[in-house]
Amino acid sequence: MIAPSINVENGFTMPNILVASSDRERTHTASSMKRPACLSRTLLSLLMAFGTAGLAHGADDYQIGPQDTLKIRVFEWRPSTGNAFEWVPLTGDFVISSAGNLSLPIVGTVPAAGKTLEELSEAISERLQNQVGLQKRPNASVEISSYRPFFVAGLVATPGKYNFTPGLTVIQALSMAGGIGPADANVIGLQRDALSGRGDLRALEAERLGLIARQARIDAILSGATAIAFPSELTSRGAEPQAARMMREEQGLFDARQRSLNNEVESLNRAKALAVNQIDALKAKAASLSKQIELATNDLGSVNKLIAQGLTVSARQLGASQNVAELESRSLDVSLALFRTQQDLAKLDQDIASVHNRYRVASLTESAELRDRFASNAEKIRTAQDLLHNLEIRAPAAIASLAEESDGHTFHTRVNRVVDGSMQSLMVSENDPVLPGDVLRVERGDKKKGAPSPFNSN
Repeated sequence: MIAPSINVENGFTMPNILVASSDRERTHTASSMKRPACLSRTLLSLLMAFGTAGLAHGADDYQIGPQDTLKIRVFEWRPSTGNAFEWVPLTGDFVISSAGNLSLPIVGTVPAAGKTLEELSEAISERLQNQVGLQKRPNASVEISSYRPFFVAGLVATPGKYNFTPGLTVIQALSMAGGIGPADANVIGLQRDALSGRGDLRALEAERLGLIARQARIDAILSGATAIAFPSELTSRGAEPQAARMMREEQGLFDARQRSLNNEVESLNRAKALAVNQIDALKAKAASLSKQIELATNDLGSVNKLIAQGLTVSARQLGASQNVAELESRSLDVSLALFRTQQDLAKLDQDIASVHNRYRVASLTESAELRDRFASNAEKIRTAQDLLHNLEIRAPAAIASLAEESDGHTFHTRVNRVVDGSMQSLMVSENDPVLPGDVLRVERGDKKKGAPSPFNSN
C-alpha cells in the first residue's frame, strides 16, 4: 500500500503523489487480481483527491528558476504485479540550467523556469508518456532539494552570494552579509590600522624606555659604581607607574647582582685569610725547626770530637745523628706545606679575579645585546611613525565622510526581483521576505527627504 507524502518547502505545501494506472488493469481477467485492482483504484482515487486539493492550494506557489536543485521521483502502479514501478533513470537530484531548462534521461529537455512544482510534475509525466508511448500518464513527484542563491550588494560588510533558506527575511540576509556598513568601506580599516599603529608605537616606546633603564644598569656595573645613575629621560617620568616600575626593577637587579658578587668575593677572601694565617704558622714552625737543627748539629759535632778523643761511646753518636736527620725531615715537610699553601693563596687571588671577570663579561654581553635591541627598536619606531603619518594623510577625509553619514544620512534596502517575468526594483523593510534569486542592495539615503514605502516599485 502506498501512503501520501507531503513536502513543505518555503512555506508551500506540495503533495508527493505516487499515482499510476494502466489500461492493462481494465483488461486483466484473472479472478485473483480483481480484489487488488479494486483496492488500487480506490487508493488512487483517494490519492488523486488529496493531491488535487494540495496542488490547488499551491498553484500560485514558488516558481522554479535557474540553479534550483530538484528532487524528482517517477512511479507507475502496475496492477499486474501489485507493485509500484519506479523509473530509476528519472529518480534523483537535477539542477535547473542557466537557461531555465531541466535535462532528464528518456524525457529530454523540459522547460522549467517560471513553472510551479505542480506544473513541472505534469510536464514530466506528459513528456514521459509521449516519449515511451504509455497508455496512461505516470505520476512524478517534484520537490525542492536546494534553492538557488540570493545576492547582497552595496553598503554591507561582506557583499556576495549566499545560500537561501525558507523563511529568510531581509534583516536575516543582511546579517549574513555582516550588516550594513558605511559608505566608505575603507573608514573602518583606516581606523583599525591607526589604532593598531598607535598601539604598536606605544609598545615600542615602552620597550625603548626599558632598554634605556637596562643600559643605565649595565653602565653602572661596568664603571664599578655603587648605584645606578638613570638618565633624565627616565627620571623626568618617575611619576608614571611604568617608568617608576622599570627603574625599580633595574635597581633591584643591580643590587641583587652586587650582593651575589660580594658574597662570592667575601667567601674567597675568607679562604685567602685562612691561607695567609696558615703560611705564617708554617713559617714560624720552619724557623723553630731551623734552630733545633742547628742545636742538634752542634751537639753531633761535640759528640764526634769526644769519640775521636776516645772519651765517649759510638752509641751516643748514633742517637745525635738520628735526631738531626729527623729534624731535617720535619723541616722539609713544613717547607712543602708552606709551598702548597702559597699556591692555594695564589689560586684564591685568581678566583677572585675570575669572579669579577665573569660578572663583567656577562655585563658586556648584555650591553652588546642591548645595542642590537636599540637598533631594532629604533627601526621599528621609524616604520610605525611612517605608517601613522601615511594614515593621518588619508584618514581625515574618510573620517569626515563617516561623520557626515552618521549626521545626515540613513540607509535603504532595495531588492531586484523577477515579478511576472520582468525584473523590478522594490524598496523593502527588514521584516520582508527574501526569495531565491533576489539581489539585495543597500544604498545611502537622505533622512531629510525620507524614504519610499516598502515594496513600491521605481
